Amino acid sequence: MIKHIFCDLDGTLYHNGINKADADAINSIEKNGVVFNVATGRIFKQAVKMTEERLKLNGYYICENGSFIHNSNYDMIYKGTIDDELVKKVIARFESSNAYLYFKHDGKIVLLENLETVKSYTSDYVIDKDFINRDKFENLVGNIGVISQDIEELNRIELYLKSEFGEVLDIYFSGENTLNIVPKGVSKRNSIKHVCNILGIDEDEIATIGDSPNDINMLEGIKYSFAMENARDSVKEKANYIVESVEKAIEVIQKINGVE
Repeated sequence: MIKHIFCDLDGTLYHNGINKADADAINSIEKNGVVFNVATGRIFKQAVKMTEERLKLNGYYICENGSFIHNSNYDMIYKGTIDDELVKKVIARFESSNAYLYFKHDGKIVLLENLETVKSYTSDYVIDKDFINRDKFENLVGNIGVISQDIEELNRIELYLKSEFGEVLDIYFSGENTLNIVPKGVSKRNSIKHVCNILGIDEDEIATIGDSPNDINMLEGIKYSFAMENARDSVKEKANYIVESVEKAIEVIQKINGVE
């Protein structure tokens, strides 16, 4: 039986809001004893804001691509952040004329300047031009982002950062225009494993739903993994089910659990 669902937000459950059909499906399956959890690249505050209008979830919030886990009482139960000295090294070695760093620090998105590219993603950020000059970051940088409209430049930066920091950091695309930099081993998948250990369940008792490259690690190798049909082929080929919506994924899960 599938006992827990771990679902991405942007492009999976959230499309300028959560639609009624998906919300109704989530509420229905939770009434049948299946717990719905969030696994997102968003900071915790954003994830709650995005879900609470339509849903009152009983599950966990895995945020910043696995850097933080909060329980249903909103208590932080896990933190996997980038060491301050490593943050400083990334800042020192980053060079680009048309790609920009941003930081997820202490539950906030920190920009060094006002970027139109980011405005299309969120208005929930602070601008701190002197952030990179701090002596310390209190070991609260969950991840570092690189954003650009120039895909070739992002590919160049990805290769460069992997060559410089690949032994201690994971660097990957989390969206079409964004690179994500996290501590080695921090991922949605590993945070899901952490939650499973807390709950005493195994991975055959969970389902995962996603659409983006940063979801691949939580789809690959999971028996009940679902990718959105409009996802990249590289994402879909790692999932065992292809569906058009969260509602449709939940319909399949209900059938697997013997609920018609």
